Amino acid sequence: MGSTASSTDKSASIDSEPRIQPQVPNRRLHPEHSPTRIASQVKVRDVKISPDGKLILYQVTPFYRATNRAVSALWLAEADQPQSAIQLTSGEFNDREGVFHPDGSRILFLSDRNDPGKASFIYALSLGHPPPVGYQGRHRNASEAPTKPEPIILTSKFNNKGVRGFEVSPDGKWVAFSSPDEPTPEALEKLQEKNDARVIDSKDGESRLRVYNCETDEIRTLDNIRSDKHVEAFTWSPDSRYLLYRLRENVGTEWTEFEVSLEFISVMDEHARPKFLRSFPRSPSGQNIWLSSGHVMSLQSYDPHRLLDARTLHVHHLTSSHLDSERIYGVENDAVRILRAHNPHANTIHEGHDFIAAEVSHDTDTQIDIITFSPGSPQHIHKFMLFRTFSDAIWFNSWDVKRVLEPDGEITYVFAGVLSSGPRHEPPNVWSGRIRVKGTLTCLSKHLEWLVEAPVLRTEVIRWTTNDGIELSGLARFPPGHNPETDGRLPAVLLLHGGPYRVLLEDYMPHFCNWRELLASAGYLAISPNYRGSQGRGSTFAAAANAGIGLYDWPDCESMVNEVIHRGWADSDRLGVAGWSHGGSLAASGVTQTKTRFKAAVIGAGVTHWEGMVMESGSPELEVAIGQSPPWLQPSSTGTFSSERKTSPIHNVGGITTAILILHGEKDERVPLGQAQGFYRGLKRCAALRGRDAAQLVVYPREPHG
Repeated sequence: MGSTASSTDKSASIDSEPRIQPQVPNRRLHPEHSPTRIASQVKVRDVKISPDGKLILYQVTPFYRATNRAVSALWLAEADQPQSAIQLTSGEFNDREGVFHPDGSRILFLSDRNDPGKASFIYALSLGHPPPVGYQGRHRNASEAPTKPEPIILTSKFNNKGVRGFEVSPDGKWVAFSSPDEPTPEALEKLQEKNDARVIDSKDGESRLRVYNCETDEIRTLDNIRSDKHVEAFTWSPDSRYLLYRLRENVGTEWTEFEVSLEFISVMDEHARPKFLRSFPRSPSGQNIWLSSGHVMSLQSYDPHRLLDARTLHVHHLTSSHLDSERIYGVENDAVRILRAHNPHANTIHEGHDFIAAEVSHDTDTQIDIITFSPGSPQHIHKFMLFRTFSDAIWFNSWDVKRVLEPDGEITYVFAGVLSSGPRHEPPNVWSGRIRVKGTLTCLSKHLEWLVEAPVLRTEVIRWTTNDGIELSGLARFPPGHNPETDGRLPAVLLLHGGPYRVLLEDYMPHFCNWRELLASAGYLAISPNYRGSQGRGSTFAAAANAGIGLYDWPDCESMVNEVIHRGWADSDRLGVAGWSHGGSLAASGVTQTKTRFKAAVIGAGVTHWEGMVMESGSPELEVAIGQSPPWLQPSSTGTFSSERKTSPIHNVGGITTAILILHGEKDERVPLGQAQGFYRGLKRCAALRGRDAAQLVVYPREPHG
């Protein structure tokens, strides 16, 4: 453990040990967690480090909308100054996806401030000299603070459809962005006349790739890229001369499950033609990265043809005559996210090497690795661990790393991320640190302070072995002041994560589908397993989900219930189960299998009829893989057609005594409302008397999946 004196610092060690080892803060008991407070909290996310490693940019967003439009604010902090974060934009608009320009003088971001609630465009905000950080420290009186510059819009003159995504070139001269074409006059006339019938899968709204010239203020559409395809992702070449992009057949989520192509095009020549590089069986996760050697990195399934599998870092050898790739991670751990840890334009610092930061999930721990690729030869790979969580968690990809040159001529890595800790009772905040061999993390922000004052809930990672010999992990969260060794058994709620490709970590962040803190504060033992199909244990573990829901995952979940009963923590006569999305699907599967074991259940936005889900959901191939129940006959190798239908929870509602509360959003397109309505009707007609009488369905107007 580190031995720093302040709770705003976390100490770090080198490669084989965690580089960050946080200090335990003071604990204070105060009033209980409040659902109202949980509903009114903010989320801290999207962390970016300035090119010189001195500033940290991030985004603060209300977790739930108070109005009919989204709002978000950008915040800025000094990397080495505790609690130096200040609000940079007002929070009246949806300011998001902020990045530093490579010269560090300004920030670019998306915003709807031109017409709140409508289309978003790219804005630039000058940071001035010096940047507007530290007002609260240097100017105690707000009236003494220098006037902040106003953001300047870059792309509004192009169209009214708005920008979907953008990326600044490494040399800072270009901004590539994607946006759909403007509707034709004929289409606008039809809309005005309410003649707006939709043809499913019609080509309408595909993103086109465009470039903004920062020197001339001109925008150009790359017209030689096929306009009948959708640009789903793009990135710059290290020399800023080319754009690498992926094309898929159409806009909708369904099309991510089909083949996509990888191409590149020159931005220097207006008449340049695209060059096809390769295809992928389905959309990779996130952006590709183009290495200086000409090779391309992507995050895909360990077996790219499998929908349900561990996420793995693939290095594609595009310069060879074969479309082979080298895999990094995916056997015992999973690659979750990758980004450049350097600007390839700064060759004097990086000497032509590529430095990639990778978020790696290993069971309940997360580490950030630095992967170094030698010039011209990605086979020469050096990898070391920069950071590892220690009884805490990184909030959903909210981290960044920069390799920077310090004034003394030394190279350091600056890390910044949103961290929270259940065991240490630390709410999510932005931490940063400079790491050479050892370093410390400093807390830059002070958000969600009410969570610090809420009751302290003991959190433990527990491990056990299933009947078929698989070691599993899970989280147990106890009520305030409860000692499981001496205070006896508790009523327990099995709270199941969604995905299924997700993982439960030692975080401290209650939200709409994480009720651990709320339940524990109310006196329940909240237990959550990382069942087979989850993230962080490699391909074999994740690919178990391909066997279909209920075969391995539910027995794994129930085995955690058996484990905490065996340990004397849980009362076997007072059990509940709950989950959201896939967690709700598992809860539905569990109560229809066990019938009477659980006294109560909450099924949030869960699937109860897999054939109907395949027909209605936006991701039919994924639902076939999870439910193993396509509604149509499958062609066999002999040319005949056969059915592989399996039962769904709706088929097994008879005899249920569990009191089931069903929660669903009215506008849920991911899991349509009919899944909840059908299950509710089945319970009211076929469940045992207690199950029939207690069943409730609550529909939230205007709400989507989550």
